[in-house]
Amino acid sequence: MQPAGRIVDADGAIVVDSLFHIYAGEGENVTALRGLDLSVRTGDMIGILGPSGSGKSTLLRLLAGLEVASAGRLVVNGRNLSRATSRDLAWHRRQGVAMVDQHYWRSISPYLSAREAVELPLRLRGWPRVERMKRVGDLLERVGLGDRMAALPSQLSGGQQQRVAIAAAVAARPAILLADEPTGELDRANANEVLMLFRELVDQEGMTAIIVTHDVLVEGIADRIVHLHQGRLIAETSPRKNGSVRRIVDPSGWLAPDLPSPPAALSRTAATPRGEIVVRLQDVGRSYGRGVRTITAIRTLNAQIPRGGIHVVTGPSGSGKSTLLRLMIGLDRPTSGTVEALGLNLEDLDRTALAKFRAAHVSRVSQPIRMIPFLTPVENIGLDLELRGVRATNERHRRAEDAIDRVGLRSVAGTPLGSLSGGERARVALARAIASQSEILVLDEPTAALDRASALRMIEGLTQLDPTMTVIAGTHDAALIAIADTRLDLAKP
Repeated sequence: MQPAGRIVDADGAIVVDSLFHIYAGEGENVTALRGLDLSVRTGDMIGILGPSGSGKSTLLRLLAGLEVASAGRLVVNGRNLSRATSRDLAWHRRQGVAMVDQHYWRSISPYLSAREAVELPLRLRGWPRVERMKRVGDLLERVGLGDRMAALPSQLSGGQQQRVAIAAAVAARPAILLADEPTGELDRANANEVLMLFRELVDQEGMTAIIVTHDVLVEGIADRIVHLHQGRLIAETSPRKNGSVRRIVDPSGWLAPDLPSPPAALSRTAATPRGEIVVRLQDVGRSYGRGVRTITAIRTLNAQIPRGGIHVVTGPSGSGKSTLLRLMIGLDRPTSGTVEALGLNLEDLDRTALAKFRAAHVSRVSQPIRMIPFLTPVENIGLDLELRGVRATNERHRRAEDAIDRVGLRSVAGTPLGSLSGGERARVALARAIASQSEILVLDEPTAALDRASALRMIEGLTQLDPTMTVIAGTHDAALIAIADTRLDLAKP
């Protein structure tokens, strides 16, 4: 039974009217949405673009019923969520919406096959077995995985896992499909396939879809692109109507600023080779499981990384980039071959010795970013430095503030991390790595959660690091690849 409280004065699937949302901070509050107005018709696919901190993810959480707006009105499928009870919100999350996350591996259990993952939401809703099996088979065929129904996530590429996550999200036929950076961890080919899949499913299922993204590919499939800036709607574009742009003037007469110009491409003089090899891989292979369940992540790789400069590891989703980065710094062990880092054979080091090696010589930025949400950026960085043995408080503070300045986050240095946007947290993670002054800096998809301007600022910051620091990045980002000193291309094993 549906909860009470439905209203009938809403036009379309979503109505956002003068919506405000404020996050409480220790020093000052953070206003994520500032009087946002937006309407979405039933059956439309809307792309939401904007720089980090513009309020995109906050809007998505409000639409999903995960938070309640501070002020204003939010109507989704005729239900006023701004006045909803916790019971109303629970029903809305269970029956009204589904969400696809950037980190697809968080959406599906590593212990469930593709068939079981898509079936699970239907079992929880009490669908009869025959209907479940028909729906699951139909969906997996439509997402191109009809022959991989029994496969576990570890046996699928990143793009395939994201397809399973999408199929699981739409299985129960939600009226609204929400997606938060669904292509953030995918190479361009897989990203394009996933977005085309969204378009097909929305059309076939009659859903309304909201995609929060930095990916310009979404412009090729969306009915409308909504541009946010500082928590307000500043423009709408209609890709299917020759890309026409409509600037926003609100009832008070406020005229939205112009859309920002595309950032200029970066250029860089390659670092001078220093001769010394920082990382050496000799006949390295890595596989998981046994027998028929054996999954090969890397097959017989030989490579070396010289000291200094920026070095990228590229390849399609599922080619082993993240696995290779972990092997390079001893977070994983190869099944065959040897890995040497800074002249040490990592196979000779036990877990304690490896931890001390990383603390002394390595800093890493991974996905997802793990930091303490109630500490400020400066405090998070200071804590990392203290764990690395930097005892002087003044030195920790100086290095933290210097690193925060280098990534352009001075204005939020005293704000709890949990109040920052995903893009801002990514830049704090880079600042933490910079402050460590490590010899080796390992980055796993460092620009995946950033808008284009923020991504280019991060890449520019990498070019200004101490030339003796060796940066190794796994990435799909063409701009980062373009300024790299060396490139290691991986293929699917």
